Amino acid sequence: MLRITCPVRIDISAGWSDAAPFVNEFGGAVLNAAISHRVSATLQDGKLINSLEDVPGHSGLGTSGALRTAYLVAANPKLITNKIELIKRVHTFENAIVGQRAGYQDQAAAIFGGVNYWEFRKNGAIHREPLTKKQVKHLQERLILIFTGEGHISASVHEKVFQGRNFIKFVPQIDRMRVIARLMKNNISDEKIMTKLINETWHLQKKLHSYMETPSMKRILDYCKRNYLAARATGAGGGGCMLFYTRPEWKSALIEEIKQLEKEIKNLKVIDFEFDFEGIKLQRK
Repeated sequence: MLRITCPVRIDISAGWSDAAPFVNEFGGAVLNAAISHRVSATLQDGKLINSLEDVPGHSGLGTSGALRTAYLVAANPKLITNKIELIKRVHTFENAIVGQRAGYQDQAAAIFGGVNYWEFRKNGAIHREPLTKKQVKHLQERLILIFTGEGHISASVHEKVFQGRNFIKFVPQIDRMRVIARLMKNNISDEKIMTKLINETWHLQKKLHSYMETPSMKRILDYCKRNYLAARATGAGGGGCMLFYTRPEWKSALIEEIKQLEKEIKNLKVIDFEFDFEGIKLQRK
């Protein structure tokens, strides 16, 4: 039996610039982090079995990219030997074969693990700058991840933004998110700057489509506003997960407020996590 597991991710800066057609014309950049929740693909008796393990479906945590990475490596373990090429293969598999519009960042985090600044260049090159555990300690101490109780389909949201040449009107917003990724990497321990950049990113995200902030998401943000500095949707938004940036001394109060809302919003929950620095793992039994 062969079992492949991959971590899902949180995008600390927003994605969007890592997806076609923007990435092909301008190049993209993302700061993201693999987290301690995994998906798996198991090859047993000639059959491939995929599992989300304990990750909510349609969560905005890059589960489809992580699952397809695990699937491809379970089918052909030699792919794991060249991780940069594996990122590209998963991207081709999702976009050209499955026909689901997706970027590069999900499988990049799933394969390498850790907290990384990524550049996906328009010539097809992929550049990675990993951050150390010491560099990201500030961030780990200040982030809270929640599942809003509402699933979303990222591919359909991407279609709304990138359909035809309509995306041209969103180029300024997406380009700014690309710039913010590097600014976050360079200022990752500065509370004031990170607060400003995360809030700016959420403002830019909401400009992309009217479904970005659901009524439940707005309710959560309004109810908990006393106990966080910044917040935004992960992935394509419109449900799924949200990331809160707060002060360590505020975390327990914020979690308590979210738990109070669990009575009002079905399936709302806090997702405990740590950063995952292992990336893709192959196990033979």
